[in-house]
Amino acid sequence: MKRIILSVLLSAFMSSVLFAAPNFIIFVADDMAWDDCGAYGHPTIKTPNMDSLARDGMRFDRAYLTCSSCSPSRCSMLTGRYPHSTGAGELHLPLPASQTLFTTPLREKGYYTASVGKWHLGNAVIPQMDLVKTGGGPGGEGDWVDVVKNRPMDKPFFFWLAATDPHRAYKPGAIDPPHTVADVRVPPIFPDTSKVREDLALYYDEIGRFDEYIGKVLDELRIQGVLDETLILVISDNGRPFPRCKTTVLEDGVKTPFIIRYLPIVEPGTVSNSLVSTIDIAPTLIQLAEASQLESFQGKSFVPILRDSKAETQSMVYSEHNWHDYRAFERSVCTEQYRYVRNWVPELASTPPADAVRSPTYDEMKRLHSIGDLDPAAELVFEVPRASEELYDIIKDPHCLTNLLSNEYRTKKNQLTGLDHMGMLTQWQSDTKDHFPGVDQITPDGFHRVTGERIPGVAAPHPSFKKKR
Repeated sequence: MKRIILSVLLSAFMSSVLFAAPNFIIFVADDMAWDDCGAYGHPTIKTPNMDSLARDGMRFDRAYLTCSSCSPSRCSMLTGRYPHSTGAGELHLPLPASQTLFTTPLREKGYYTASVGKWHLGNAVIPQMDLVKTGGGPGGEGDWVDVVKNRPMDKPFFFWLAATDPHRAYKPGAIDPPHTVADVRVPPIFPDTSKVREDLALYYDEIGRFDEYIGKVLDELRIQGVLDETLILVISDNGRPFPRCKTTVLEDGVKTPFIIRYLPIVEPGTVSNSLVSTIDIAPTLIQLAEASQLESFQGKSFVPILRDSKAETQSMVYSEHNWHDYRAFERSVCTEQYRYVRNWVPELASTPPADAVRSPTYDEMKRLHSIGDLDPAAELVFEVPRASEELYDIIKDPHCLTNLLSNEYRTKKNQLTGLDHMGMLTQWQSDTKDHFPGVDQITPDGFHRVTGERIPGVAAPHPSFKKKR
């Protein structure tokens, strides 16, 4: 009898440990490419803390953003909804008070919730967090450790720790020692010149600073003895702030680093090739917290993948591009092998965001373009008109350079899969009540496409806009 009682008590104790409410921390980079990190194979970039999290957890190789534009992307993550469904689908549009952050069911479950660093959601939903603290030292990370230290110690917690690294503009001195031009690996969509390498090296430095602050928070969690009961997620809000990356619905725009460490269920050193979307974060954390799922969620929990890296919860993921400095309306669906893109305004060039228009890299691209000395891969950013439909084999063509639906390619091979993906995209738009409003209804360019300077009196920023550093 004593053995039976002891067995029951031990089982109850182990059960309580196993199902204790997990803590959550999401580290959000501002404009970091998915593969600009040692954990994803970059040979020289200084990211020891992210690399350590990947060794102790799971690296997702097929994780995607719903939008490669900071405020719509962040609103999407925190609501578990697509940007066009949140009412904040364009840059600087504040999230309406009618939208519910997933912090609401967490708070109902007893969680302490805080956002520290870049906010960019507007003021209406601030009451849905216990604390929203903006700013805080270089890169926005300066207050992270203090807020973690001063949390209520009797509650589980959720922290949204959002940097402004590696957003432009860049200045030397972000880390010591800095990256050098020899450390740089130039993607094929940029020209390999000294100015481009110098630009990328400074971008690497801000990623390194972001990583250093992640390390400081991890050290504090170790001191408190709660690291191993805390789910850590590292993610970016959009692609690198360079041409044909940020603001696009291509791989370099919407593919994101996605690293999770959570020892209770995640086997260390695992890699998943299963598709996940950032709208899946909300239902996943809510499931792990055993809180109430919101009917408004449009994503699916990927807890099965955390338990088994080969599990699948999505067969396709979707991304969109609305106004971000320039008028646009693009949608994309990504499956295991292909990315299909529909562009409703192909007469417009795929001009990068205004901060990237003013970058040394784009200056070099414009210079080489003007003298006819730019590689074909880099020339794509200047292509006008663009194709209204694009299809890429992202396994063979990860930078989306060969459009399988181009007239030249179609003469060689009939791509029926393009029709399949078009149907998927059309069905998704119908299901989520997304539609093209018409050319006349698209927000006009707010910046000059050549200089990147604001156009006076046109597309003035929303009241929540604050000038970036």
